[in-house]
Amino acid sequence: MKIIRHTVCCLLLALLPAAAFAKDAPDKAKLKAEVAAMEDAFCAMAKEKGINAAFSYYAAPDVAFIDTDPRKYRGPAAVQQRIGPDTPGVSLTWSAMFTDVSDDGTLGYNYGRYQLRSPGADGQERVREGFFLTIWKRQPDGSWKYVMDNGAADHPAPPAPPVPPVPPAAPKPPGN
Repeated sequence: MKIIRHTVCCLLLALLPAAAFAKDAPDKAKLKAEVAAMEDAFCAMAKEKGINAAFSYYAAPDVAFIDTDPRKYRGPAAVQQRIGPDTPGVSLTWSAMFTDVSDDGTLGYNYGRYQLRSPGADGQERVREGFFLTIWKRQPDGSWKYVMDNGAADHPAPPAPPVPPVPPAAPKPPGN
């Protein structure tokens, strides 16, 4: 009887941490939906209120960008250095293709496609497209703010190989 009681106690002690972990484990599906919704709201704000307003609003206090010096520019200064003031006729839209979150629910990321439209020097609209990556961090108040955002433009298609000239047709003999 003592052995059974001892075995039951050991099993309960072994299962206790697993039960506690299962209770405290974040709901990853819910968190992924939150991060995806943040990305959608971020893009919607850029359309409605301007690119600078959206990038400023959703930025974490310690945000950095790879294409500006992250050792020098952090937070709001990094946003202004990277985004600058809104320019008339310029629009930026994007849509996530994939979203994931860390097991502890403190970080999330998504990537997808973006499109940047701007007037060219000749007055014609220029369109640039590419992929983006946004890294989100859960803030102390429970909200999500991005800590890094980066885009990579599509590479232009390689030039088509030259078409070899067609040799002239052989002259036809007279009378045919």
